[in-house]
Amino acid sequence: MINGWRISVKTVLTVTLAAALVAGCTNKDNEIKPTNGETGKNSGSAAVTEQLTHYNLYAPAMTTPINLDGPITQEVMKRSGVNWDKVEIGNGGDLSQQINLKLVAGGFPDAIILPSDSLIWSHLISEKKLLSLDDYFNNPEEYPNLAKIDKRIIDYWRASDGHIYFVPSAYEPVIDVPSAWQGNAQGLWVQNTLLEKAGMTSEDLRTVDGFEKYLNAIKGMKDEKGRDIIPLSLGGENFNGLEIVMSMFGVRSLDNGFNEQADGTVIPDYELPGFKQALQWLNHLYLNGLLDPETAFQKKDLFKEKVNNLRFGAMLFGGWDNPNVTTLKNKNIPEAITYNELEKQGFPEGWFYPTSLPTNPGVKLAQYANYNPFGTNGTGISANVKDPDWLMKGIDWMQTDEAFILMEYGTEEMGAYKLEDGAAVENYDVFRGPKFWGGDNGGMASVTQYGFWWWKNLGSVGSSHIKTMESPWPAYNAMLYEAEEINHEQGTFGLTPKATRIKPTIGGAVEKYSPVQSDIRLKYYAKMLLAKNDKDFETTYNQFLNEMKVRGHDEETIAEFKKEYEAYSETPAGKITVEIKKTLPRNVYSDKPVIIGE
Repeated sequence: MINGWRISVKTVLTVTLAAALVAGCTNKDNEIKPTNGETGKNSGSAAVTEQLTHYNLYAPAMTTPINLDGPITQEVMKRSGVNWDKVEIGNGGDLSQQINLKLVAGGFPDAIILPSDSLIWSHLISEKKLLSLDDYFNNPEEYPNLAKIDKRIIDYWRASDGHIYFVPSAYEPVIDVPSAWQGNAQGLWVQNTLLEKAGMTSEDLRTVDGFEKYLNAIKGMKDEKGRDIIPLSLGGENFNGLEIVMSMFGVRSLDNGFNEQADGTVIPDYELPGFKQALQWLNHLYLNGLLDPETAFQKKDLFKEKVNNLRFGAMLFGGWDNPNVTTLKNKNIPEAITYNELEKQGFPEGWFYPTSLPTNPGVKLAQYANYNPFGTNGTGISANVKDPDWLMKGIDWMQTDEAFILMEYGTEEMGAYKLEDGAAVENYDVFRGPKFWGGDNGGMASVTQYGFWWWKNLGSVGSSHIKTMESPWPAYNAMLYEAEEINHEQGTFGLTPKATRIKPTIGGAVEKYSPVQSDIRLKYYAKMLLAKNDKDFETTYNQFLNEMKVRGHDEETIAEFKKEYEAYSETPAGKITVEIKKTLPRNVYSDKPVIIGE
């Protein structure tokens, strides 16, 4: 490619939702002339008339203003047919408090954006502030793009009264055929140099016994500075990575820790025998000098310092903090080197790569890498909005590929992309330049001034089926991708479990005592890991169970959760199943750009 055009990875924006967004501003000119004379229902976008209908929007989770006169914002409004007179943002405080103040003041916006899993939706529904949107998802002639949303996604977000009150955004357009990259790089990562010095291969690590043999083989080895190699660590603070250890013993220990059983019931992780066995195993590793004792209390910055200095022989962790970028820099190897190129010249010493998780005889690995196709934000519509059909027609257009590309890159004339073979090809120099993501404040000033990207929070599909020319992945990212492939192969990747999808009852025992139980867990995890001997471990474990019962009120929380689980299981959302037929490949192992998303 020439003249600054670079075909790059489909954008994964490393910005937080709360830092990215909106403002209360008023357009100088509220009449936007249509670009053509099309006003029919079957035109490429929502019907456009000489005088657009005007609305106001509230985004309390957002704190950054946006200029409604920005060129991309103006284009979004023109093509959608919806003119936003005002976009009000939040103050960075508690969302519930902000919403309550809004309700007390008596003013409610035409549309509101909230995290799709927020409990505030229930409050707004009970206050009868939101319009039921069911019919818009069942009318393909008038709202073809809303009608295309997988009914499992709609069912997932149904309220307890059976209705749907918001349009989700960033949902998976084809649930059963997602992108082959969801960001799940959790698992076992091993340092190549030490494995070779131990005279072993990845195949030797597939059992717990084989893995322990490797840890013992590298115990006592020194790094380049003469420091002892630490055979194993978990990832970062607060026992990040413990869920991977639990998986080896057949226990799912993420989120609320409830494990779904074959008979349709749920029990907490610590009532399963594998929970105790997993912690006993860690304690034995510690007592034998195979596990970093600072795993029990270290902060993230200390962990990363040891990682980047190649102190560890293996890590059971999330994968993202691996030291490979630092290793490339230290070896004067370009960071952008592709996997294919690095493989040809040989991976550098100290390279970390993912490998299959060790297993125990007769124990099935538990899932810890989750797939959530249901969307991240939701847009609700006021029960008293004027002309809701017009507004929903605009939101229907925002579900199209055309809308996604506009909100991602702006218009083609702005130079951030061009279409080739029906795929969006990014102009790296422009898209990462001052008018887009290279602007002041990490690109946020450009977001607010020009108005790109932000509008996808109001309405948009996920990116997986948007045709994009993608350049080869850098080698260090290829390792993350490979980790997710391993999770697919070994059965630790799947749809977010039903027990995790249940929201706690407001004011109930689970909501009340979950923070207390989390504190108890962290305290006793550390004490069990650092127990002096088996007797000390047993005493500490029993103290943990007693604390969960007395101070954590676990009998109340378990009873409440089981009741909620049984009720949820009977709802449409509780009956959702997903069988991933295939995943859309990404351009990870080649040296040439390819089209993805098809």
